Amino acid sequence: MPLPSFSSPERSGDWFLPAPDEAVWVGVLRVELHIPGARSLKDRRMGVAHVRDRVRARHGFAVAEVGHKENHQRAVLAISSVSGEPTPLRSALDQLAGEIESWGKVLVANRHVELWRALGEPGLPAPRGDDPPDPR
Repeated sequence: MPLPSFSSPERSGDWFLPAPDEAVWVGVLRVELHIPGARSLKDRRMGVAHVRDRVRARHGFAVAEVGHKENHQRAVLAISSVSGEPTPLRSALDQLAGEIESWGKVLVANRHVELWRALGEPGLPAPRGDDPPDPR
């Protein structure tokens, strides 16, 4: 027997009604790396892979290489995570930047942490990539 079709906003994906205590925080650490011993892109990839694999294995964060992809001694990584609270999320990302440098192989030349409260306000349409920004 097929399931009944619901067209209410809560079930369609166009609207959401979060739990009263729901909070979704997204944190991104942008870290610029210097790989001093790299003489080729292969050496550089090894240094980036070392950091990427350790971050994923130890912390379970998402990691993407986002800049300086053709520079032998530089790389920019974006590392992200999601949490229900902003304070522990910021703390974890701040600690990670120092931890990366302690692993050796790379130096952290620059770092920046940003946090966003995701999913907007309760009762409003869920944000979608094709929607224009809210003018408020």
